[in-house]
Amino acid sequence: MSYAAYKMMHWPTGIQHCASGFITHSRVGSASHIASLPADDLDSDWPSAAAPREVGPVPNLVVGAANVLEVLHGNIESMAALCIGGADGGRRRDSIILIFRDAKVSVLEFDDSIHGLRTSSMHCFEGPEWLHLKRGRESFARGPFVKVDPQGRCAGVLVYGLQMIILKAAEAGGLVGDDNAFTTDGAISARIESSYIISLRDLEMKHVKDFIFIHGYIEPVMVILHEQELTWAGRVSWKHHTCMISALSISTTLKQHPLIWSATNLPHDAYKLLAVPSPIGGVLVIGANTIHYQSQSASCVLALLFLLITDRTDGFDFSQEMTRSSFSVELDAANATWLSDDVAMLSAKTGELLLLTLVFDG
Repeated sequence: MSYAAYKMMHWPTGIQHCASGFITHSRVGSASHIASLPADDLDSDWPSAAAPREVGPVPNLVVGAANVLEVLHGNIESMAALCIGGADGGRRRDSIILIFRDAKVSVLEFDDSIHGLRTSSMHCFEGPEWLHLKRGRESFARGPFVKVDPQGRCAGVLVYGLQMIILKAAEAGGLVGDDNAFTTDGAISARIESSYIISLRDLEMKHVKDFIFIHGYIEPVMVILHEQELTWAGRVSWKHHTCMISALSISTTLKQHPLIWSATNLPHDAYKLLAVPSPIGGVLVIGANTIHYQSQSASCVLALLFLLITDRTDGFDFSQEMTRSSFSVELDAANATWLSDDVAMLSAKTGELLLLTLVFDG
């Protein structure tokens, strides 16, 4: 008689990935709501409310620490919540998308019968039939990572450096022939219907740094930050502003991805994209010294290290039209999130918290 045993010797002590979504319940019919605090519990500078009011349903917080998510084995490389938003009147639950090396995708949903997570679909792009995706390489500087369309129509997974996997979400929420997808409260979870691959190399992209889905389009639009020719700080006197962004309109039905707009001459130290919510739309390109706003019809830039930029002539395109911040800060290795539709909060590597306000004049 043979058997297998597994024992966790050292449990993880830190959280590496997190996402929020309506996993165990849908947006409607939820008993959990956030109520505003009474006026006595608030700072005196805040306007007092006549009566407590409910903010809305509370989503679940999903965390991943090393190889622990209770149901799967393997270190999680990236994680996102497939959020359907207001589809079906808000009665559809969100699902969890987990990415593992080198190109494995698992989609999890909450099952009321076991009061836990179960796998709704798995996608693997490894093995002999997928060796052509690696183009002869065995290791890559960056692991796979996933981003989700704000309206939940699809998700994108970047694997093997320049291979983009498009995961199309099922419009009805369930798999083909799945008539028992409804849960006890009548809600169904978001699911993946099909997938296909876009070769970014065929689109003349060489070094992809980040990508994101943006708001305000009928079809999903993916903005990709990439660099045509590599450079570094000691070489910017000869080659600088090597980054650019390209916006692709993703048609999951026709499996087409035409280029609808692009922006060039972005700094070589640009490394992160942040989608701007509606009604403004567009995307923020975050670099170590500047923040660029780009959309299909407008663009602007904010200089964060003004003294450094004006003193150096080794590649920074100084212009009188460049908006300058009143203080200096370095934003390399920063994180950002939205507090409202036009206010973003950024955390710098020094521990500073910064508020960035977008002034929208129409």
